[in-house]
Amino acid sequence: MDTQVGYAAAAETSFSRRYTGWLLFVLLAVCAINYADRSVVGAVAEPLRRELGLSDFQLGLLQGLSFALLYSVLGIPFARLAERRNRVRIIAAATFVWSLMTALCGAAANFVQLLIMRVGVGVGEAGFMAPATSLLGDHFRRDRRAFATSIMMLGVPFGALIGAMSGGWIAQSIGWRWAFLIMGAPGILIALLVLLTLREPPRGHIEGDASTDVPPLSTVARKCFSDPVFRHVLAGGTLGGFGLHGLGQFLGVYLVRVHELPYGLAGMIYGLVTFASVGGGLLVGGFLADRMGRRSLRWYSLIPAIGMFLSAPLYIGAFRAETLAPTVTLLLVAGISLLLHYGPGLATIQNLASSRTRASTIALYMLVVNAVSMGFAAPLIGFLSDTFAAQVAAGLGASSCAASTSALCLQAQGTGLQYALMASTVLYVWAGVHYLMAARRQAT
Repeated sequence: MDTQVGYAAAAETSFSRRYTGWLLFVLLAVCAINYADRSVVGAVAEPLRRELGLSDFQLGLLQGLSFALLYSVLGIPFARLAERRNRVRIIAAATFVWSLMTALCGAAANFVQLLIMRVGVGVGEAGFMAPATSLLGDHFRRDRRAFATSIMMLGVPFGALIGAMSGGWIAQSIGWRWAFLIMGAPGILIALLVLLTLREPPRGHIEGDASTDVPPLSTVARKCFSDPVFRHVLAGGTLGGFGLHGLGQFLGVYLVRVHELPYGLAGMIYGLVTFASVGGGLLVGGFLADRMGRRSLRWYSLIPAIGMFLSAPLYIGAFRAETLAPTVTLLLVAGISLLLHYGPGLATIQNLASSRTRASTIALYMLVVNAVSMGFAAPLIGFLSDTFAAQVAAGLGASSCAASTSALCLQAQGTGLQYALMASTVLYVWAGVHYLMAARRQAT
C-alpha cells in the first residue's frame, strides 16, 4: 500500500503542466503529419487516376487496403515492443520511415510501384498509435484520458487540412508528384523533435502500478474479446471508421466530379470540412465523455451512439443536395456527429487495460478497426462507385467508363460515387446499435 501511495505521489510531481502540454503538442504534430501523409492521396486522386489510367477500385486499393494491411498487422508487434522498450524512440523511428516513404510515392511510374510505396507508408505509421496512446496513459489520469486523447487526435483534422489543401494546390500548380515529395519532408524534422524533446515515463506510475510483468499477447487477447464492452465498442468503432476512412478518401473526388470544382478548390473545401468536422467531433466528444462520465461510465458509449444515429440522415442529405452551400454545411454537421465516437471509444479501451497491457489492448482494437474500416472502406466505396457508374453509363448509352475521361463518363462516374457514398451510411446506424449495447454493459 505504501508503494502505491509513493507511485501516486510521484505521478503528481514527475511531470509539470508545461511538459505535459508540450507532450500533447508534439504528439498532435506527429498525428497531424501522419494524417497529412495519408490524406494527400485523396487530394491528388483525380489527377493521379487520369495520368495513370486507374479505376476507382484501384484508387480504393491505394488509399485503403495497400496501406491498411501492414499498418494493422504490424501494430501488434510494435505494441508488444512498446510494452517493453522506449516508446519515444519507437515513435521517432516510425515517423521518419513513413515520411520518407511518402516522399518516394512521388517517384512512382505506375500503379504497382505506387502500391508498394503506400505499403511502406503503412509499415511506418503502424509504429505510432499504440505507443502514443500508451504514453498518454502514463501521463494522464483515467478521468482525463478521453480529452487528452482527443487533443492528440486533433492531428487528424489538422493533417487532413494540411494534406488536402496543400496537396490539391500543389497538384494543380506543379503536379501531383511534387505533392508527395513536399508533404513527406517535414516528418523527418518532426521525428527529430520527438527524439530530442520527449521523455520516457515510469510505467504505471499514474495509477500506482509498479508491475513489470508483461502478460502474453494471448492472455491480453482473451481478456479483451471476452469483455462485452470491448466487443461492442470495437464493432462500433470499426463500422464508424468507414466514414472516416472511406468517405474521407473520396470526398475530394466527389466535389470534383459532382460539383465540378477545380482540384485546388476541391482540396481546400475537403480539407476545411474535414478539419472543422473532425476537430469539432473530437473535442466535443472527448469533453462530454469526461464530463458526463463522472456521473456514469455509460456516457462513454451513449455519446458515440447519439452521434452515429444523427450522422446517417445528415450525410444522405448532404449527398442529395444539388448545390454546394447546403452540401458543405450538412457535411460539416454530419462529420461532427460521426466523430463524437473517437475520443470516448479510445478512452474506454485504455481504461479497460492495465499499465502493462495498454499498448497491446489499443493495438488489438486498432488491428480490427483499421484492417476492416481502413482496409476495406475505400475499396468498397470504389467498387460500389464503379458498379453504379457502369449502370448509369449503360442507361446513358456509354459502353465502358472504367478509365475514360469523356464528359458522359465523368457524369456517370459522379453519379455512381454519389450513390456509393449514400449507401455506406447504413453502417453508421449499425455502429450506433453497438454503442447502445456497450452502454448497457458498462458499469454505472
